[in-house]
Formats: sequence, structure tokens, C-alpha cells
Amino acid sequence: MEPDRIARFQEIVKGLAPEKRKELMVRMKGMSKEECMAVIDRMVEISDQRRIEITARPKVLAGSGRVADDRTTGYEITRPDAWTESDDHKIEIVKNPSPRSTRPQASRPAQRPIKKAEPAAAKAGRDIVSEQIEQRERQRAEAELKREQNRVFAKKAVRFTLVCLGRILTTVVCTLVIVLAGFYTFLGIIMKGPSPHLRDQFVPSVMESSAGGILAKWILTDEEIEEIMNSNQTKAFDEITDITLVNAMAAEQNKKANAGTSAVNELDPDGDGIEVHDVSGPMYHGKMLVIYDPSRVMVATIDNYNHNGAGLTLKELIDKYDGVGGINGGKYEDANGMGIGGWPEGIVISEGKLRMGSPGGTYEVYGMTEDNVLVVGTMTAQHALDIGVRDAVSFGPALIVNGVAADYSGSGSGLNPRTAIGQREDGAMLFLVIEGRKTSSMGATMADLIKVMQDFGAVNAANLDGGMSSAMWLYDDELVSSSSVRVSRQMPSAFIILPQNSDSSADEQSPVT
Repeated sequence: MEPDRIARFQEIVKGLAPEKRKELMVRMKGMSKEECMAVIDRMVEISDQRRIEITARPKVLAGSGRVADDRTTGYEITRPDAWTESDDHKIEIVKNPSPRSTRPQASRPAQRPIKKAEPAAAKAGRDIVSEQIEQRERQRAEAELKREQNRVFAKKAVRFTLVCLGRILTTVVCTLVIVLAGFYTFLGIIMKGPSPHLRDQFVPSVMESSAGGILAKWILTDEEIEEIMNSNQTKAFDEITDITLVNAMAAEQNKKANAGTSAVNELDPDGDGIEVHDVSGPMYHGKMLVIYDPSRVMVATIDNYNHNGAGLTLKELIDKYDGVGGINGGKYEDANGMGIGGWPEGIVISEGKLRMGSPGGTYEVYGMTEDNVLVVGTMTAQHALDIGVRDAVSFGPALIVNGVAADYSGSGSGLNPRTAIGQREDGAMLFLVIEGRKTSSMGATMADLIKVMQDFGAVNAANLDGGMSSAMWLYDDELVSSSSVRVSRQMPSAFIILPQNSDSSADEQSPVT
């Protein structure tokens, strides 16, 4: 046992503080073997007693503060924790018998929990609540699943829509590019191709329209366009109408028509004093009205002129003066073909009053005098009033003056819808409207208008506003429709036909000086 005690002593020494260990070793050097063994035995005995005390401490139940019901005997160390050799005589082990150890505990039989009977109604209610909870959970799960499915479907739908839109947009863009490229090539062939005649027809046609001039400018320079326009123009007259060349015999012929003259009735079967003729050519068709009585012709106009205001349609202008028919009149403000007819340009004389223009200003004047003669020519507004002009507008060019046709180069212009006014030697008025910009009727040139007017015996004739404004109405029927892609065009003036045998105010007015 001695080796074991020495080994235990060595372990105890290793656990001492360095100062204590050094002090102990110094003291034991001066001792005999028997004294050393006595110290070793004592230290080992004290160490064992301390282990017994630590092991025998009562166990405390975790978290309760109560001591476990342990009937084993415990021990208590009555010495201080820090030990020195000089304290050996103070060490004393005292047996503390547990107070419970002297009281034998009677064993109790294990008790089972009392199970109470559950009423059937309570059980049924609990089952119903459980089913409701389960049902709500199922519904919640199903709703969440449906929402997830909807989200997935929405994502797929959006993705599919974007793909479709992308393909459609790509197709549209590619188609537009192809169409524009083809159209540009087509324009190039027309304007720079082997046919000068086709070019000379096309370029003036688009240049005369409100917005079509840009087509020519895509291909040709300004110098080239000017050269083509100069080679296809109608020259202006230096003279004006000689009113003595016109015999106002239309009123007398109208009386003959009412009396039943057979020759007249063939041309005017309904006896209203108006003939309706179809006219046509290689590239056009239209209508010609022959009004026997020139006193029935006047200029209708809107009440107020305004740059931002709107005019009236041809039918509205006719109805405003209780007319029976008419054609569009003079020029008006129409930037890029988007004008709404609220502001006329040039001159407007209606019922003997100067409605637009200044007395000293020079204008192209096309209108009727108090003597019911069509005046055609360039003059001041005051001169027009001095010679008795009662109704007039401006546009141009003049087509026939005093029986002489205008001199023109090429075709005189391009192919477009046209409106013209003329008068025969007997005083009968001529209203001509040509349809255009349609597959059935491309339009007429100035040369075409001159030829038609000559065929109907005009001694004076002039071109009026054309294009999308060209239209003709008679007795609530639109004989020639406007080429406008929108509704009927609004305009500030028109030449209208008053009812037959009406006493118009124009017949009662004297010339304005």
C-alpha cells in the first residue's frame, strides 16, 4: 500500500499552490523517513475525507430549491477549505444522521389518474370543431394552391403575350420596312425612270396637294422639282373678261324651257333650268351642271372668319341660303391639308359686299357681276366693285378669257380632283367637278379642264379650289363626293344655285362703288 500512498501524495502535491508545494518540500527535507511517511499518510487521509464530504452532500432538485429524499447519511467538514499542516488538529469529521433516516416511510401504492367520463354532446361538439378546423385548413391549402396556380398561369400568359407581341411587332416593322422600301423604289422609278411623261404627271399632282409634296422631295431636289413644275404650268392672262362678249340670254332660254320648247326639254326634262351631264376622259370622270339663268348663281359664305374657327360643309352652305345645289368655292387656310375652313384667302365678295380683302389689294377675281356676267382676271378689289362684281372668290388659274384658252406647257398641271366655273356666250353658267385620287378616277389636268369647258361652249372659265374640297350637290344628292378621307370638308365659301324664278337680293342690288 505504501507505493499507492506515495502516488496519491504526489497527486495531492501537484494540486497545491506553488508556494505551498515549495514550503512542504522544504519542511520534509529535514524529516526522517518515518516522519515523511506520517505526513504522507495524513495528507492522503485528509484528501480522502474531503472527497467523502463532497460526495455525501445532499442533492438539490433542479429548479425547485428542495433537497432530494435521500436517506443516506451525510457528512460535514468543520475545517476551513484552505488546508495547512498547522491546521491538522482542527480537522474533525462529524456524523450528521439524516432526520428522515430514523422515520421509516410507509410505501404507498401507485395511484392511477381518475378518468372522467366525457359527455356525448361534448364529444360530438369537439368532433365538429375538429372537422371545421380541418376543413378550414384544407380550404386554406386549396386557396393557396389555386393562388400559386394562378400566379404560374399569369406568368405564362404574360410571357406568351410578350412573345406574341414581339413577333407581331417584328412582323409589322419588317412589313413596314419592306413596304417603305418598295414604295421608295416605286417613287424612284416614277420620278427617275424611263418615262418623262409619267414623271411630269406625278410630280405636279403631288406638289399641288396640301401634304403630298413631300413625296417628290424624297427623290428629287428643289431644282429638279421647279424645272418639272415650270414645264407643266398654265400661264396667267394679262387681260380680264370683256363683259360685252357675253349675251345674258339664259333667262330668256329658261322661259322657253318653261313654255315647253322641245329642243330645250331634251336637255332639261324636268324643267328646273339645270342640265346635268356626265364628263369623262382617259384618267377621270365627273359632272357638269349647266344653269340657264346666271342670276341664280351667287357666292355663299360663313358669317364670321376666324383662323381657329370652322367653316361649313358645301351642303350646309347651300342650305344656309335655301339653295338647290352648288360647288365649292375659293381658297382658304389649309396647312398640311388639316384646315377647317374658318379663314378664306384672297378675296370674298358676297351679295355686293367685300367680306375678305382690302380695296387696294390685287387678287385673282372669279365671280358674277350685277349684269350676271362671269368676270375672270386679276384686279384690285376696288376695281372689281367698280365694275359691279356682286359675288366673287379667288383661286386660279384662269382657263379661258374672252373665248381664248390659256396657254400652258406640258399638261398644265398634275392629275387631281378639280372644280371649275365657266359661262357660255348665251349667259348659261357651267359648274364642273372632276373626281380624283381614286382608282376609278385619278383626276384631271388643267388641259383637261380647258378641253371640257371648250366642249361646252365656255367663253370665260376659271379653276377653283380642288383636291379634297372638290364636291357637287344638287337637290340633296351629292353628285360628286369629296376625296377627303375624313368627313365632308368645311369651307368658308361656295358657288351655289338659288331656286328657279326666285327674286334674289342680287337682282335688286345696284353696283357698289
